Amino acid sequence: MDFKQTQQAYTRLKDQLEQGRITADEFETRVNEMVVTDSTGVLWQIGVSSGKWYRYDGQTWVEDVPREILSDGQSYPAQPAFIQVPVFPPTQASPQYAEQPKRRNWIGGCLIAGALGLCSLIMAVGGWLAWNYNPSPVPPLVATLPRPAIPSVPAVVPSTPSPEPLAGPGFAPDLVQFQDDFSNPGSGWGIHQGSNGSTDYSNGSFRIKVTKASQLVWTNPNQSLQNDISINVEATKAGGPDDNEFGVICRYQDSDNFYYLFITSDGHAGIFMFKNNEGTLLTGDALISSDAIKQGAATNSIRADCAGSTLTLYANNQQIASVTDSSFSSGDVGLIAAANETPGVDILFDNFIVFKAGY
Repeated sequence: MDFKQTQQAYTRLKDQLEQGRITADEFETRVNEMVVTDSTGVLWQIGVSSGKWYRYDGQTWVEDVPREILSDGQSYPAQPAFIQVPVFPPTQASPQYAEQPKRRNWIGGCLIAGALGLCSLIMAVGGWLAWNYNPSPVPPLVATLPRPAIPSVPAVVPSTPSPEPLAGPGFAPDLVQFQDDFSNPGSGWGIHQGSNGSTDYSNGSFRIKVTKASQLVWTNPNQSLQNDISINVEATKAGGPDDNEFGVICRYQDSDNFYYLFITSDGHAGIFMFKNNEGTLLTGDALISSDAIKQGAATNSIRADCAGSTLTLYANNQQIASVTDSSFSSGDVGLIAAANETPGVDILFDNFIVFKAGY
């Protein structure tokens, strides 16, 4: 049996025990017979009384979560602690739009006084309309965000395997800080349709489209995460050019202050910071070239560790880049996509999970 079948079998046995159809000894014996081997040869078993998964590390059974379960978005009632339930109904965040100069010839920019006056007028009218007509949030206006010139050349950062899980006894209940498989369109992410792009739920995924050149489009779920975290998501290029950018945001303060870690469909990657509306590529003067990234219309697994002052980017379980910066220590998370010279970027995100760093 695979992980899903084993979990279902455990649930059926638990029901039979509670209904008195089997004895406690029979239940224990049959559960102990259910051992699953994952794709790497590691043995897994469900605890008889806890209903949680345990991994055999060669000497003892360690409480952990199988990656096979997390990767296909399954949920299982034996571990309700892994289902994020908000105390209050979530407030939808507004998706963000920012003008992005071309990657290979990016230039800085600023808003002139007249534009600021016009923005104020538009925001005032937008606020009146939101109050009197449409209860949905009004997205922020487009702003020019300066970015440095970044030629695309191979980097010297080696590709190394992602570290193995470090979860131990008593750690699993707090392992997942936030998760969303996007099956619920009301889970709190900002949705919007505009001339620059769109953000919306799409058949069990979350879709970001960028319909204007040199634009960044992102959205946040309104989470305040204080711990060091590891963000995991599956991202699929659904359409548009390979000269794109897509990834995740961590330690988001506001639209002028955050980190984002990204890959491209032409095999490049980088770690970027906005601080006081000033953009800096933290990975150096060039985007990183990596064979770990699946190019073209493919699905990539993206992982971003934001732990202490260290930011680390992985693609498909291969480390691509690691930098240090101490500008931000906590904040919201998010999804982001960008178009460079060619618009039409279309990215689907799924199985968004935030762990405590160290998983």
